[in-house]
Amino acid sequence: MHTQEWGAGDPVVALHPLALESSAFAGLGEDLAREGLRTIAVDLPGFGVSEAPPVPLTPTVLAAPVIELVRSFDTKPLLLGMSMGGRVALEVALSAPEAVRGAVLIAPFLPWREYRWALGAARLLDPNWSDYMPLEKIWPVLKRLAIFLDELPAFEHDWIARSAARVVYYGSCPATRHAFLSAARELALDPADGPDGLWTHLSHIDMPTTFVWGGRDRLIPSSHMDDVSEVQPKADQVEVECAAHFVSGPHFRCMRRATRLAVLRTLETERGGSTRGLRILSRCVAGTAEPNDEPAASAVEVAEAAQEAR
Repeated sequence: MHTQEWGAGDPVVALHPLALESSAFAGLGEDLAREGLRTIAVDLPGFGVSEAPPVPLTPTVLAAPVIELVRSFDTKPLLLGMSMGGRVALEVALSAPEAVRGAVLIAPFLPWREYRWALGAARLLDPNWSDYMPLEKIWPVLKRLAIFLDELPAFEHDWIARSAARVVYYGSCPATRHAFLSAARELALDPADGPDGLWTHLSHIDMPTTFVWGGRDRLIPSSHMDDVSEVQPKADQVEVECAAHFVSGPHFRCMRRATRLAVLRTLETERGGSTRGLRILSRCVAGTAEPNDEPAASAVEVAEAAQEAR
């Protein structure tokens, strides 16, 4: 499993969204490096340059090499997952709770509890359809388009948006297309309730956990906060009202700040220094300072974030 690293110190293992790869965390990794943390971002199986096993890419399959990774550290790492990566992080937390110290989940994919009937069509989704999408024949065009999007001034410091722009080029790889369709199918079919359902097992997670939601997210809405609070009353819930899912314009900085503080707060909670189960409204910082000029967060700023709780 391919990884990229930033910084030194206590480890944070970062898991990317569907179709993206480890470089999506470059900006956040630099932020956490200034906090004295070591971020290890992985290419999940089938994405980036990590090969996929010849089986459906269920959350359990995606989590297996991550579990092996977290168990290899001398110091327990913190899990950080976004969207699909958040679902994988939950799987790791449920399967290997002894190997991690906490989890920060940014707009994690959670199985639908309503309209399950609408997901039945996902069973018809065949990853082998990727063979009938010969995008590799036009890869030079896709590459130029990806480079053009990647170099847009608006994306200069927004590494998640830049990684999302490169998906245009990733599509020219048949194996990546196959992995995308396989993982998307398995996420859609992920059991919600019942003995095998994720919502049933969420209540079993007792480690310090923080969920981060974008108020403008139309893919994973912040309304999930209430549902999560029912089954995980000890989890912190952070809302970034101005942020979306992948591309937030100048508000990407607001999500990055909220995530950075969520990481610091979760680590502080794990050390027994913070109250659990807060709802925090993270303020907008778009247009205030350039990303590289942001100072490292102090203990005072972490405390202030808790005071923003509703």
